[in-house]
Amino acid sequence: MFIISLFDYYSKFFKDFMKIELIDNKEFTEIWVEGELLKEVHRLLYRNHLKEILRASEKKDLSALLLRLDVKIARGFVYKLLALKGYMKAELVAKLKRRKIDPRAIEEILQECEKLGYLNDQREGALFVHREKRKGWGPHRIALKLKSKVPELTELANSSSEEQLEMIETWIQKKLRGQNFEDLKVKQRLYRFLKNKGFEEELIRQSLFQD
Repeated sequence: MFIISLFDYYSKFFKDFMKIELIDNKEFTEIWVEGELLKEVHRLLYRNHLKEILRASEKKDLSALLLRLDVKIARGFVYKLLALKGYMKAELVAKLKRRKIDPRAIEEILQECEKLGYLNDQREGALFVHREKRKGWGPHRIALKLKSKVPELTELANSSSEEQLEMIETWIQKKLRGQNFEDLKVKQRLYRFLKNKGFEEELIRQSLFQD
């Protein structure tokens, strides 16, 4: 049995035929052109575009096609995510990078979403802080979480002393559960817990050790 590759078959008819090979890995497909790796694409996202890729006749045309496909795929992917819930820009960038989307396509789509109002870091940052406060987290922990998402928005985590004291008191009442508040060991455990929650240490001491 003889197996004739696409390249061997078509080279009989096209002198300048470009050899394109697709090699599947677990999550991605490698696109090789004339023995050189041109790009990795996400198998699931690109599954309906592989025939179109194989029809490219020149490397520059293939590169242009891949960029157009990245824009198209990124648009569908991002719009689907944003239809389900709000995201911050850095979160979407990370998701698209993990799927090997071209940085130029990422920038184009996210600018488009910002222009249309679908993507707004300031709005999503404020909502994130509100959700975290409702979960009982203090400003320091919220700021750390924001820093990993949008560093320039960490100031949104700021909280007044009054608000923190109210949240600290709520946690104290919840965690005591019949324990003796005058017991030093109980207060020490509460102190460590509240510090880990991200509240200001001075306010924790004020709530636990005030006369």
